[in-house]
Amino acid sequence: MQFENTYRLEGLIQAPLPPGPEGRVVIERLTADFNRNGLRLTSLFDDSQFTLTAENVTRDTEEVHPLEVDLMVHHALEKLLAAYPAELRMQVFSTLRSREYRPSLEVQSVYLVIYPGQVKVERREVAAEVEPRPAPLSVKNQFAYIAAAVGILALLGWASTSLVEYRDLGEKKLSTIRGTRLEDLRVDDKSIHDFVRVVDVDLEKPPASFIVLTLRKGSKWPDNVTPLPPDSKGYTPAYRAAFRAAIEERELTVVLRDDQGVQTISKVSLREFFVDDKQEITVRIPFGTKVVRDLILRP
Repeated sequence: MQFENTYRLEGLIQAPLPPGPEGRVVIERLTADFNRNGLRLTSLFDDSQFTLTAENVTRDTEEVHPLEVDLMVHHALEKLLAAYPAELRMQVFSTLRSREYRPSLEVQSVYLVIYPGQVKVERREVAAEVEPRPAPLSVKNQFAYIAAAVGILALLGWASTSLVEYRDLGEKKLSTIRGTRLEDLRVDDKSIHDFVRVVDVDLEKPPASFIVLTLRKGSKWPDNVTPLPPDSKGYTPAYRAAFRAAIEERELTVVLRDDQGVQTISKVSLREFFVDDKQEITVRIPFGTKVVRDLILRP
């Protein structure tokens, strides 16, 4: 049994240490950052190699809020690859995969490192029996709950061998290009809405090969590029730290997701925001992409 608004991260990352005398320290710092921000990974070092293994435990999606789970994992892999020069990034090997549970839905994602050393996410959504979140238990019932939880974990361990195979996610043939329609396009700016928000969406036609977004500064757009203060737990959540970096680099990330769940990533400039409160950006739809269903803006 799975509950709404939970996720599970499985698999591992293997790679040689980044070059230089501080290679191990770099990986230890990245691992600590991933763990603070909801991606629970255990590190193991063997001479000049390392392995990061996911804990394979169901957790609350609030730990990675407001980003979706697959975007958070994607962002973490990009940070890891950035620790390597371009010519060494193909040495990073990933079998990470996640399952996110929503009402009547399971979102399955696989995270790969492909040529020339970039992250590729293969994702699909399948119908699933997902239970609503249970109400908090009273102290009187906590002992009974613990006993039941042990039984549920045993069942999950047995059932994991019969869950969906991920290898077939990329095996479907490309459909004919039908073109993206405005009425089919879902635009998600929730992870950056306080800083940047989308106020208008348009398509270049015919056929639609560009998506045109009009952006405005949000209420929390910083007047200067200074470190954001930590939250009540004493650290800066990943999405806030990532947005600070985005401002410093004058770029935002655009994720396009087609009707088969395949994602493509691009960067857009924010330079006009430093002289104006409004900016229009153009996002190219990659050649061969099927119908674009989702456009997600993130740091």
